[in-house]
Amino acid sequence: MQLQLAMHSSPRFSTWLWFNDWKLQIDAGDGVSQQLGYKIRKIDTFLMTHSHRDHIGGLLQVINQRGEAGGFLLGHPAGGRSWREMENFALKFNPGSSKSAMWKPLEEGDWLDSGVEGRLIQCFRTRHYADDLPQNAPRSLGFQLIWRKNKLLAEFASLPQKEITELALSRGREAITAPVDEKWVTISGDGCPINAEIARGSQLLVHEATFLSPDDYDAEAAGDDVGHVHSTVLQALSVAREAQVPNVLLYHISTRYTDQEIREAIRGVATELGLKAKVWAALPRRVYFDVFRERPLFEP
Repeated sequence: MQLQLAMHSSPRFSTWLWFNDWKLQIDAGDGVSQQLGYKIRKIDTFLMTHSHRDHIGGLLQVINQRGEAGGFLLGHPAGGRSWREMENFALKFNPGSSKSAMWKPLEEGDWLDSGVEGRLIQCFRTRHYADDLPQNAPRSLGFQLIWRKNKLLAEFASLPQKEITELALSRGREAITAPVDEKWVTISGDGCPINAEIARGSQLLVHEATFLSPDDYDAEAAGDDVGHVHSTVLQALSVAREAQVPNVLLYHISTRYTDQEIREAIRGVATELGLKAKVWAALPRRVYFDVFRERPLFEP
């Protein structure tokens, strides 16, 4: 993958993802400011998938660090009361830098400009809360990173490059090109498996896979996480197969598993599914500064 993604994901403790090419950070788990340091000040857009502690534990520090460098966007799901309470607390705690944060409630289908020319973000609704009703404002979101490129119109495609250059000079490039949106990355956030049609056409699917086995999911449902919906490795990779994406990154994998258990489970499921995608995994308890420098766990 030709994409720089720094991240950490240990469910219940901390999850965050930093997409350098989009000047974008998704979620702000505990420790993100310590790991990224002054790089935080170069991020223009911070998006939260939902308001659980492992995804927002470091948000106050992010606001304070980034706010010292000027205004920035802080987008969050429109549903839920905690966002306004957090905004008010941040303003009281450190009003100087906190005033730089532009809090924006987000709905399904909203588009955002990342701050990098041609790099856009679109929101889609996810289901992480079992009692979340579709008629209400979303309490959890996923995001798609879109690369908007200007491509030559078909009627000019067969012309020699010299003629194309002359047309661009005489008519203007906008007269011979049209914007085309390429899905680059689809990020699921926490929740049940996303609809494969959302991910179809993406170069990379980043999907949560909290549980290696459905039996583990059943055990968790009776514990502290009751009422919160997650995905298994089988479900996440099934989405990838149906969507026919070429690359998959599994994250938010439970800390109950060893690294070896995770590797073996992912390779086994991918092989059983006959998956045609490369698969990486963000192992819990580990910080990655460029996750795709790692070798894939599975290659078709």
